[in-house]
Amino acid sequence: MTVKPNVVGGAMIQGGKLMPVVADKGDPGLSAYQVWLAAGNTGTEAQYQASLKGAASTTPGPQGNTGWTPVLAGELDGTRTLIKVVDWTGGQGTKPDVGMYLGTTGYVIGKASAFNFNAIKRVVGVSGVTNASGIATLDYSSLGFTTIPTVIALPATTAVLSGPTRSTVTGTTTKTTAQIKVETQAILTGVVTLLIGATANALVIET
Repeated sequence: MTVKPNVVGGAMIQGGKLMPVVADKGDPGLSAYQVWLAAGNTGTEAQYQASLKGAASTTPGPQGNTGWTPVLAGELDGTRTLIKVVDWTGGQGTKPDVGMYLGTTGYVIGKASAFNFNAIKRVVGVSGVTNASGIATLDYSSLGFTTIPTVIALPATTAVLSGPTRSTVTGTTTKTTAQIKVETQAILTGVVTLLIGATANALVIET
């Protein structure tokens, strides 16, 4: 008579007691690279990893919305003259908020941080195209400023827009040049990236 052991899971019941069963260790399996070689391919592991990457798509993505341009208006605040965003024009999709003022660092919410345009001599709008680092160098040397002007970054102008943009003054502002960095935030992922080929806009203010 043949007696078969009663095996439960990873243990064997013997004489009413549960005895552990230790299985032999199996042979190591092939790596994905080795399976690739076994299929008749040749190359290094780095070449195998590179082969997993598909070819770049030649189909362009969908056209994004055209960016908005602010409509500015002066507003008196006692003895001060402020510049306020009263509307937006030329864009597509939902209009940005209105009611903010121009400050020395860009748009500000309250009047207290707004720039006083009474103290100025000249206000000039300048533009430049961002490079591979997302930075545009604005050249206003022809204006002949004798002191370093105040530079206020305005929204950038883009042909294709994948999300909201942010423009900031970066680097060192001089009597002749200033730099504006333009970034965009992806709508779906929220990832912020540098925007290349956009037109950076700014106000250059002589005080």
